[in-house]
Amino acid sequence: MNKIIITGSTGVIGRRAVRELLAAGHDVSGVTRSARGRELLESLGARAVEADVYDEASLRRVFDGADTVVNLLTSIPSADRMGDPSAWAENDRIRTDASAAIARAAQAAGVRRLVQESIAFVYADGGDAWLDEDAPVVGGGVTTSALTAERNARELFDGDTVVLRFGMFMGADSGSTLATLEAARGGASFAFGPPGAYRPTVLLDDAGTAVAAALRVPAGTYNVADADPATYGEIDAALAAVVGVDALHGQPPEDGPLARSQRVSTRRLREASGWAPRMRAATEIWSGLAA
Repeated sequence: MNKIIITGSTGVIGRRAVRELLAAGHDVSGVTRSARGRELLESLGARAVEADVYDEASLRRVFDGADTVVNLLTSIPSADRMGDPSAWAENDRIRTDASAAIARAAQAAGVRRLVQESIAFVYADGGDAWLDEDAPVVGGGVTTSALTAERNARELFDGDTVVLRFGMFMGADSGSTLATLEAARGGASFAFGPPGAYRPTVLLDDAGTAVAAALRVPAGTYNVADADPATYGEIDAALAAVVGVDALHGQPPEDGPLARSQRVSTRRLREASGWAPRMRAATEIWSGLAA
């Protein structure tokens, strides 16, 4: 049993990670500053602890005695605001300032392992090639701050650092997933890139099990996504079939991280921990949601 403290514990990944870690027999606490967050954590069977995620001293107090700190903090804007760079300001601050405070506090508290959330969209365009964790990264746009968070976790913490690069989250409580389905019902594609571009996605429940797997793998960076990433063309075809249209009307491809072809490989995490996604979320989730 490990004593685990989670920042971002009440978010869509966080609450799933809490359930998985509790089921594995760990002692789990979540950082929250709201009554609603405290109520949620207690309903899951975890303890709630209060700290300012931008204040190192505050964090050090709650990290004291912990074996592992898991940082899942994000502030992703709603689907209708994702195209506005200013909507990402708080998320960028979390990934730069809060990640630094968390890494320093974990170091000062003598924590043995730090798990840092990141995203798979940091990779350069790979075309049809498989991209493992050693593939070139270029950041850009909203992904630049994710690379900063990774660097903070590695450079400001001397223990075992595990970075999880997640694909696009998919689930019934994912705003972007629901927005994509709603657009398809109107005949529109939500694809950011050309039909042949590969898009790493992951079911939210699978993301939660990946966090639990991160406790038993060697320090390093791991991709967390569908085992067989789909292309935007495949995703649109699956959506069109579910909503009953011949094809979705595309939009001009964007020039940014989400337009790149990123056929990421999850082989490293699967071989190190036995973790595996339970479905190809990019194409298989839609029928259940539409129903």
